[in-house]
Amino acid sequence: MFLPKFNEEVKENVRARIFGSFITAAAVFAFAVAPKVAVAAEGDRDWHVTQKTLSDAPLKDDQIMYNAGGLDGQVAVFGVPSMRTYRHIQVGVDLHEPVFSAPTNAGTKNLEPDGKYLYVNDKGANTIGVINLQLGTLERLISMPFPFGIHHISLGQDGKTLYATGELTGKMAKVDIASGKAQVIDWGPVPSAPDYLDVSKPGKPEYVFSGNYYHSTVGVFSVNPFKLIKEIPVGKNPHGTDAEPKGRYIQVADKLSATITIIDVDKLAVKKVIPAGAGPLHNVFDTKGKYAYTSCFVADSIVKTDLDKLEVVDEFPIHYRIGHIAISADDKYVFALNKFSTGLFSPTGIRWPVNHEMIDAQEGSPTYGKTLKIVPVDGEPHNAKVIFASKIKQWDMGQAESLVMKPSRDIKPQHHNNAVVTFIPRDKDKPGVVEKDGVKEVHVKAFSYGYVPRQIRVKKGDKVRLIVTNIDKAAGITKNPDVIMGFTIYGPYGLRTNLTAPRGVSVMSEFVADYAGEYEIYCQHFCGPLHLEMRATFFVDGPKGAANLATGDYDEAYKQKELAEPGLIEAPGTI
Repeated sequence: MFLPKFNEEVKENVRARIFGSFITAAAVFAFAVAPKVAVAAEGDRDWHVTQKTLSDAPLKDDQIMYNAGGLDGQVAVFGVPSMRTYRHIQVGVDLHEPVFSAPTNAGTKNLEPDGKYLYVNDKGANTIGVINLQLGTLERLISMPFPFGIHHISLGQDGKTLYATGELTGKMAKVDIASGKAQVIDWGPVPSAPDYLDVSKPGKPEYVFSGNYYHSTVGVFSVNPFKLIKEIPVGKNPHGTDAEPKGRYIQVADKLSATITIIDVDKLAVKKVIPAGAGPLHNVFDTKGKYAYTSCFVADSIVKTDLDKLEVVDEFPIHYRIGHIAISADDKYVFALNKFSTGLFSPTGIRWPVNHEMIDAQEGSPTYGKTLKIVPVDGEPHNAKVIFASKIKQWDMGQAESLVMKPSRDIKPQHHNNAVVTFIPRDKDKPGVVEKDGVKEVHVKAFSYGYVPRQIRVKKGDKVRLIVTNIDKAAGITKNPDVIMGFTIYGPYGLRTNLTAPRGVSVMSEFVADYAGEYEIYCQHFCGPLHLEMRATFFVDGPKGAANLATGDYDEAYKQKELAEPGLIEAPGTI
């Protein structure tokens, strides 16, 4: 753990110019990177010095961050710049992408939000949650057709449509927000894994751009009709695929090529390939479309790209293993949503916390490029979006009187329904399926990056005892010693198998296999650069015969009975 020892001269300087958050966090990390720069900027950034007494944060935040919390199934709400946790909003199983409602999809990845709704997709449950920002409640749960396996969503140009990738099935979807109805199309040939997607900006023809992890291409889809019109080869295993605010380019993070591919939207062709840090994953942009910021997981860094020059102009160190990335609504801060916190925090159990790290993005600031705050967070954070707090109405000021013109439900999902999850001593049995006292006991070994066995087959009605053991000594490639493996069977089994498996013990879930069909298994806990390739399949054979993607209880699974009470889930069917 790196904690530089302050000398007395520096202590006095810190006491005189900044309050407690810099003493406890920012100064520690700024010194770790650049010991000569450990003070806050003055002038318009005087939130650091608004109080004479030591304090953790400003009393009020001018911005709010909404973070999809991954495997904890909740949206975490943070204040910016304080980075205090305000609350959690329960949605489901494994949340990935939050998207603000807006009249159009103009603007940065934060869009130009209207402050009314937040849409968030749940990969584990195969749903889209609709959060009413004015009430702070989950108002709708839209079930996606089975099989699908929703990975990511993005808002269309009209603000009325969401586009979605079906990473677990190789499908794409166009979802009407008002009705919840979805048009689903295949993206062949198999294997196909549509990943992150975005939509071209207003002023340009409307196209959907989606990376395909297994094809190493970006697919271009027309929206009317909704169909694939072109595939553009990019670097190996593309991840982030994002439209910059001016509408000129799609920026693609080529994870295993250590490059950034720039696609010209007008020509639908590659314009330039830019070398980046190792393991580039995700991109965000400032509001002016001047700079892009890309997370580099293996390099433990963020690279900054000039979008006019199309070249990398800076790089910031991160602590540690950045996955997703976000930017404040005023462009002042970039946030690293980190997957590992090795040695940074006090232990609270065998499942370690991950962290959010706030970096000063203001050129000319004395702390430019340095860490200002680093805070432990729940879950395994995926993308986050930031909105000005003024967009959220204040009940105590009477501004919300006209907001509830019709009844608005406050949906409370049921967590781990009909399942018993237990930590047990490390399982030493061989991987496979055996029957013990009328129970199908499934022994699974998880490692970087896969499962043994890769196919699990039981019969409908079987009692299942699933035992998962993490056999890694350290994460492959990155060699992190505290790697945790995940195991989730998506869909109707998502809540019952949302398992996290740390090293040294095994984790067990017991449930009844009550839905026939073929359901993908994936690792929902980021464990390393090839984490997305940790896949297996759970087959439940029913009266109609061996399960496959066409044979199963998919109409029943669509109703999502395990997730919420009947009548609370919207399963409106397909277009």
